Amino acid sequence: MKTRDYEAMFLLDNNVATADFDAAAAVVDKLLEKNGAKLLRKEKWDERKLSYEIRGHRRATYYLVYFSAPKAALAEINRDSELSEGVVRHLILGLDRPVEEHVALQVKEREMLAEDNRKNALATGWGEPRREGRGHEQHSAGEHRG
Repeated sequence: MKTRDYEAMFLLDNNVATADFDAAAAVVDKLLEKNGAKLLRKEKWDERKLSYEIRGHRRATYYLVYFSAPKAALAEINRDSELSEGVVRHLILGLDRPVEEHVALQVKEREMLAEDNRKNALATGWGEPRREGRGHEQHSAGEHRG
Protein backbone atom coordinates (compact mmCIF):
# COMPACT_ATOMS: atom_id res chain seq x y z
CA MET A 1 0.00 0.00 0.00
CA LYS A 2 1.39 3.38 -1.01
CA THR A 3 2.15 5.80 1.84
CA ARG A 4 2.76 9.51 1.98
CA ASP A 5 4.42 11.78 4.54
CA TYR A 6 2.24 14.30 6.36
CA GLU A 7 2.60 17.26 8.69
CA ALA A 8 -0.22 17.67 11.20
CA MET A 9 -0.96 20.32 13.79
CA PHE A 10 -3.26 19.28 16.60
CA LEU A 11 -4.75 21.80 19.02
CA LEU A 12 -5.17 19.87 22.25
CA ASP A 13 -7.60 20.55 25.08
CA ASN A 14 -5.52 22.91 27.18
CA ASN A 15 -6.86 21.72 30.55
CA VAL A 16 -5.87 18.13 29.79
CA ALA A 17 -2.54 19.06 28.18
CA THR A 18 -1.55 21.35 31.05
CA ALA A 19 -2.29 18.64 33.62
CA ASP A 20 -0.53 15.86 31.68
CA PHE A 21 0.84 16.69 28.24
CA ASP A 22 2.18 13.18 27.64
CA ALA A 23 -1.29 11.68 28.15
CA ALA A 24 -2.91 14.28 25.88
CA ALA A 25 -0.31 13.67 23.16
CA ALA A 26 -0.66 9.90 23.56
CA VAL A 27 -4.33 10.19 22.52
CA VAL A 28 -3.21 11.64 19.18
CA ASP A 29 -0.32 9.19 18.81
CA LYS A 30 -2.62 6.20 19.40
CA LEU A 31 -5.24 7.62 17.06
CA LEU A 32 -2.64 7.87 14.28
CA GLU A 33 -1.12 4.45 14.92
CA LYS A 34 -4.59 2.84 15.07
CA ASN A 35 -5.15 4.04 11.51
CA GLY A 36 -1.86 2.69 10.17
CA ALA A 37 0.30 5.79 10.54
CA LYS A 38 3.97 5.57 11.46
CA LEU A 39 5.08 8.47 13.68
CA LEU A 40 8.26 10.05 12.33
CA ARG A 41 8.66 13.16 14.46
CA LYS A 42 6.63 14.98 17.10
CA GLU A 43 7.05 18.26 18.90
CA LYS A 44 5.17 20.07 21.64
CA TRP A 45 4.63 23.71 20.81
CA ASP A 46 3.35 26.15 23.37
CA GLU A 47 0.00 26.95 24.89
CA ARG A 48 -1.76 29.83 23.16
CA LYS A 49 -4.90 31.87 23.34
CA LEU A 50 -7.13 31.07 20.37
CA SER A 51 -8.29 33.85 18.05
CA TYR A 52 -11.85 32.72 18.62
CA GLU A 53 -13.61 30.15 20.76
CA ILE A 54 -13.60 26.62 19.36
CA ARG A 55 -15.99 24.07 20.87
CA GLY A 56 -15.98 25.99 24.14
CA HIS A 57 -12.20 26.36 24.29
CA ARG A 58 -10.41 29.71 24.45
CA ARG A 59 -6.89 28.27 24.79
CA ALA A 60 -5.14 25.22 23.34
CA THR A 61 -1.80 23.49 23.44
CA TYR A 62 -0.27 23.01 20.00
CA TYR A 63 1.19 19.63 19.06
CA LEU A 64 3.06 19.18 15.76
CA VAL A 65 3.35 15.67 14.36
CA TYR A 66 5.01 14.31 11.23
CA PHE A 67 3.87 10.87 10.13
CA SER A 68 3.75 8.49 7.22
CA ALA A 69 0.45 6.81 6.37
CA PRO A 70 -1.46 5.18 3.56
CA LYS A 71 -3.46 7.76 1.63
CA ALA A 72 -6.64 5.79 2.33
CA ALA A 73 -6.10 6.16 6.11
CA LEU A 74 -6.41 9.96 6.02
CA ALA A 75 -10.22 9.95 6.04
CA GLU A 76 -10.29 7.79 9.18
CA ILE A 77 -7.60 9.88 10.87
CA ASN A 78 -9.63 13.03 10.20
CA ARG A 79 -12.85 11.39 11.45
CA ASP A 80 -11.25 10.06 14.62
CA SER A 81 -9.60 13.44 15.30
CA GLU A 82 -12.94 15.24 14.98
CA LEU A 83 -14.58 12.76 17.35
CA SER A 84 -11.80 12.93 19.95
CA GLU A 85 -12.68 15.08 22.95
CA GLY A 86 -9.00 15.82 23.55
CA VAL A 87 -8.50 17.34 20.08
CA VAL A 88 -9.96 20.83 19.74
CA ARG A 89 -8.95 21.26 16.07
CA HIS A 90 -6.49 19.71 13.65
CA LEU A 91 -4.99 20.29 10.23
CA ILE A 92 -3.15 17.70 8.16
CA LEU A 93 -1.02 18.62 5.14
CA GLY A 94 0.61 16.27 2.67
CA LEU A 95 4.33 16.86 2.16
CA ASP A 96 6.00 17.01 -1.25
CA ARG A 97 9.43 16.13 0.12
CA PRO A 98 10.80 13.81 2.83
CA VAL A 99 10.10 14.91 6.43
CA GLU A 100 13.73 15.57 7.38
CA GLU A 101 14.24 17.78 4.32
CA HIS A 102 10.98 19.63 5.04
CA VAL A 103 11.92 20.22 8.68
CA ALA A 104 15.42 21.43 7.72
CA LEU A 105 13.90 23.94 5.29
CA GLN A 106 11.43 25.12 7.96
CA VAL A 107 14.26 25.69 10.44
CA LYS A 108 16.27 27.59 7.83
CA GLU A 109 13.25 29.79 6.95
CA ARG A 110 12.60 30.58 10.63
CA GLU A 111 16.26 31.54 11.13
CA MET A 112 16.21 33.80 8.06
CA LEU A 113 12.96 35.42 9.20
CA ALA A 114 14.37 36.00 12.69
CA GLU A 115 17.52 37.57 11.19
CA ASP A 116 15.44 39.80 8.89
CA ASN A 117 13.30 40.88 11.85
CA ARG A 118 16.43 41.66 13.87
CA LYS A 119 17.91 43.73 11.02
CA ASN A 120 14.63 45.59 10.46
CA ALA A 121 14.33 46.34 14.16
CA LEU A 122 17.83 47.80 14.26
CA ALA A 123 17.30 49.81 11.06
CA THR A 124 14.07 51.37 12.34
CA GLY A 125 15.43 52.11 15.79
CA TRP A 126 13.47 49.42 17.59
CA GLY A 127 15.54 47.93 20.31
CA GLU A 128 17.64 51.08 20.73
CA PRO A 129 17.58 52.47 24.26
CA ARG A 130 15.34 55.50 24.69
CA ARG A 131 17.21 58.73 25.06
CA GLU A 132 15.74 61.67 26.89
CA GLY A 133 15.25 64.73 24.78
CA ARG A 134 15.92 62.89 21.54
CA GLY A 135 15.30 65.50 18.86
CA HIS A 136 14.27 68.13 21.43
CA GLU A 137 16.25 70.60 23.48
CA GLN A 138 16.27 70.03 27.19
CA HIS A 139 15.85 73.04 29.51
CA SER A 140 16.10 73.13 33.24
CA ALA A 141 13.11 74.35 35.24
CA GLY A 142 14.44 77.87 35.88
CA GLU A 143 15.92 78.41 32.45
CA HIS A 144 14.28 80.92 30.14
CA ARG A 145 14.26 80.49 26.39
CA GLY A 146 15.15 83.63 24.62
